[in-house]
Amino acid sequence: MWRCLLCFCLPFAAQYGVADSGSLKINQIQFVGSHNSYKQAMSPLIHKALYLLDAEISESLEYWHVPLAEQLDLGLRKLEIDLFYDPSSQSFPVGHAQLIDMNTHCGELVLCLQQVREWSQRNPRHVPIWISFNLKDSLITGLPDPHPFTPVALELLDERLLAVMGSQLIRPADVQGLNWPSLEQARGKVLLILDEGGVKRDWYYEGWQSRPMFANAPAGHPAAAVMIINDPLKDFERIQRLVKAGYLVRSRADADTREARANDTRRRDQAFASGAQAISTDYYLPATHFGNDYQVAIEGNVRCNPILIPEPCSVVE
Repeated sequence: MWRCLLCFCLPFAAQYGVADSGSLKINQIQFVGSHNSYKQAMSPLIHKALYLLDAEISESLEYWHVPLAEQLDLGLRKLEIDLFYDPSSQSFPVGHAQLIDMNTHCGELVLCLQQVREWSQRNPRHVPIWISFNLKDSLITGLPDPHPFTPVALELLDERLLAVMGSQLIRPADVQGLNWPSLEQARGKVLLILDEGGVKRDWYYEGWQSRPMFANAPAGHPAAAVMIINDPLKDFERIQRLVKAGYLVRSRADADTREARANDTRRRDQAFASGAQAISTDYYLPATHFGNDYQVAIEGNVRCNPILIPEPCSVVE
């Protein structure tokens, strides 16, 4: 188990006993996930060239991850995957930025899903795994224009998700009214999230009851259940309010390598204290390549949510 680096998590350590998993719901726990989980390091030559053009952007991309199954072995329960759309092959390539940042542990959506499914089958009692998706069709000056995501592409994406993960999914129709299943009922399951706003999100609202992914809908919308709120410093009270209202929230402990470079734990600490169920990071392993031990971890990997279950307890994986 990881050594807990957060002073406020000590009251929740294992010596205080174990919560009854059968009585906990999946919104009443807290765990760590990875940001852009598929990502390998950029090619050195591209990284150096980008540094000469824009050092700040180059430094913001200086992070990478171990393979998905290894992340899950380490206790992470939130993964994030960026998708492009290739209409010619009816596929969804995985990567961060066209041409320059496409080194990945799984080059296409189905391959990523299969890696998660195979791990899940080997570990059928796992706490539910969240997987969120960003749909990459923004234009970047100097790089090839990606194909736009259309309603047809979204329908195809749903088909791919259901083909691989269908039997394991917790779906929006299953939790209408924020009626989350118990942790015991949800073991071995997967929850999918469309991390998009604007027109892509609005298209996905149509027929949301039959969709496999939760959309990042605003509170009060009939489809609202899972919120993506990146900044726990700016939105600390908002996150707490939504968690208390029954929503699932994902927040970020660090971004663009800034916190890891400076060994700045303020954002990390606020993310955990906010009660957001999923805390994403690029540093579930220590940031030793920056010369410090910045890390985001929970002792035991999963714990009771500090906002919803204030009494000390922990969760058995």
